[in-house]
Amino acid sequence: MLKHLGGVVLLIMFASATMVAAAEAGVTEKVDAMIAENTPLKVKDNDLWLMVGGPLVFGIQYDKYATSQVAIGGGAGTFLDGFSLDLGVKYYFLTGKFSPFISGGGVFYYTGPRKNIFAFNGVAGLSYFFDSGMGVSLGFAYVKSISKSEEPFSSNYVNDAISWPSPQFGFHLNY
Repeated sequence: MLKHLGGVVLLIMFASATMVAAAEAGVTEKVDAMIAENTPLKVKDNDLWLMVGGPLVFGIQYDKYATSQVAIGGGAGTFLDGFSLDLGVKYYFLTGKFSPFISGGGVFYYTGPRKNIFAFNGVAGLSYFFDSGMGVSLGFAYVKSISKSEEPFSSNYVNDAISWPSPQFGFHLNY
């Protein structure tokens, strides 16, 4: 009887160890999935992206991440019959792949020596980065001039100053 009792105890211990190992593996898989979902937004330190909308109108922007939530960048684009340049800072509220953000900075619109405007811009938006490093963003930008052009721009939207709300779309490559 003692032999049978020892065998039963051994069988119970083996079954318990197997169940604990299986439960631990299930928990580990769940934790790994949660970690993967909440990996930092800053997969790599550089973000090159195509911007459509304010403040560049249509351009290329480069951001360098100072932290997982703060990026500093600049870009160049086209603005009607001239070009635009900007510098700014972006803050991501969350460190995950999906995050709301705000950004702000200065922008310069140039068409000619007497047709140029300095302005400030602010953007509020949402971004999502895929595991591949590709990403998309959608925002609302507002541009307000701090100087006036000596000569009016040849556009219905810009005369000698800017006060411009605009959507912003971005296609990102995080590398």
